[in-house]
Amino acid sequence: MYKCKYCGKEFEKAQQIGGHTSMCKLNPNYKENIKTRSEILKYVSLTTCKIKFNEKHGQLKEFKVNCKKCGKEFIVKEFENDFPTKEYYFCSRRCANSRNHTFETKQKISDGLHNSERYKNSLNKKLEKYDIVEIDGKIKYRKKKKYFTGIKELDEKYPEISKHQSPKWFKKFIPFGFNYDTLYTEKVIEEFLKVKNLLYTEYVKNCLSPADIYVKYNCKKYINHSEVLLHIFKNWNFPIRGWSKATSNAFNQGKLQLTGDSFGHEQWYKTWENKNVYLRSNLELNYAKYLDENKIKYDVEALRIKYFDTQNQYERCAIPDFYLIDENTIVEIKSNYTLDIQNMKDKFKAYKNLGYNTKLILDNNEVDLYSL
Repeated sequence: MYKCKYCGKEFEKAQQIGGHTSMCKLNPNYKENIKTRSEILKYVSLTTCKIKFNEKHGQLKEFKVNCKKCGKEFIVKEFENDFPTKEYYFCSRRCANSRNHTFETKQKISDGLHNSERYKNSLNKKLEKYDIVEIDGKIKYRKKKKYFTGIKELDEKYPEISKHQSPKWFKKFIPFGFNYDTLYTEKVIEEFLKVKNLLYTEYVKNCLSPADIYVKYNCKKYINHSEVLLHIFKNWNFPIRGWSKATSNAFNQGKLQLTGDSFGHEQWYKTWENKNVYLRSNLELNYAKYLDENKIKYDVEALRIKYFDTQNQYERCAIPDFYLIDENTIVEIKSNYTLDIQNMKDKFKAYKNLGYNTKLILDNNEVDLYSL
């Protein structure tokens, strides 16, 4: 039989008495909120450690000390048996970092830093990117210049390449077949000129807009907006199209149509062939009714013809009012107020060069343009 030394209860097995003793309420180490043996052992061990620590170091108390740098009095918390733990105290980080070192101490710190492997590795990496230059007796680091062509003389010969300081600028040309790996070599010149000639052909010769080029070459990954291409063309002195020329190109390529709702004398009209056409004046309406009465086949604003404007000295796009299909005749409808004789002559010249016959209807009457 086994008997509990606290309450005197008897047990047959040793395992029973062991479990009971730790949980016996008469046990001075028993706490009601501790329910398991592991918690009891943890509590006992922590309590023991705490007692031993307090015996060695004492209680945590506040002590008044003076700052070694500025002399200000302030309070620190230290264990009573260990105080003072330091030779001197500082009231702030500023006072601690601004203490005066002797020359020997400074020299030791400098030698230790400059002889360390970490410092040597960082210095070697720095020297790869910078040149050491002495200015006014002081050593300074200047960033090494990289020549995009690989050679200084070639960079000076091709300022369009060398004036761009960031290599990211060249990534914009990757959609047009630019080999980015040729950067900092002589081959970058060939790649750059290839891209420039391609863009000149697309924009100037093929009359594609920057937006068309942007979509055609899928530039979204490398260029934020098609407007960036327009700025590039300006830097390369490409002949930039104005609003009028851009609109003419849009008409010629079928991207822009002259349609709208009725406004003033403008209106939609159904021809004798059941075509819906848009007429822009009463004069055009009167002529359309005349053609319908005589069963003449015609289209309205169906042609786009380039002509040279001799007054403004640039190429424009003409959109004839009527086209008589069977007669292969272009008819322009004007009033005395809207007629520009020289401009109309320029248009008629272009019409005739393409093999069209021409008519001018002025205030509902057919007239000879060259007699005006």
